[in-house]
Amino acid sequence: MQLADAKNYKKQIKKLYNDAFPKCEQTPFTFLFRKTKDKRNAFYAILDDDEFVGLTYIIEGEKIVYVFYLAIVEEYRGKGYGSAVLTLIKEMYTDKVITLGIEDTADVNAPNYSERIDRLGFYKRNGFQQLNIRTNEVGVLYELLGTKTGITQADFLALMKDYMGTFLFRFIYRKTKFE
Repeated sequence: MQLADAKNYKKQIKKLYNDAFPKCEQTPFTFLFRKTKDKRNAFYAILDDDEFVGLTYIIEGEKIVYVFYLAIVEEYRGKGYGSAVLTLIKEMYTDKVITLGIEDTADVNAPNYSERIDRLGFYKRNGFQQLNIRTNEVGVLYELLGTKTGITQADFLALMKDYMGTFLFRFIYRKTKFE
């Protein structure tokens, strides 16, 4: 398995991106690609030999690496690709806390609650822990998971402000309760 530059797999990535993530969780696709001009941000196709099996998008900060998106093509799910990608990312950034956001698991009345719990279990099996950090991104409540503790909500929000710019950051996180 390997990570390849997303530019050569744009059609497949866009289809998976649109299929895997609800509209309310999608960042404009062109914005994601534009932001990869900054070498701290990377969009990857996940390949098994030459077969496209998924995508991941990573934002790198001073002490945090944020896995903004990770999706595996439906027919390849449950075959270990997600775990393999997370292992690879952890090996690429050994000196940083790897983080990612999942839909808040504290909302037991969410219509997809069991899916949220399954997702949390997957990430826990892959070395992630709940960081007790929550953000509200345009009305969607997320909790942050990480490979280590020791980061704060302020650390994460500083990374995202740097990534997005002040104007967009204020719009996206306007409903977040800052700790």
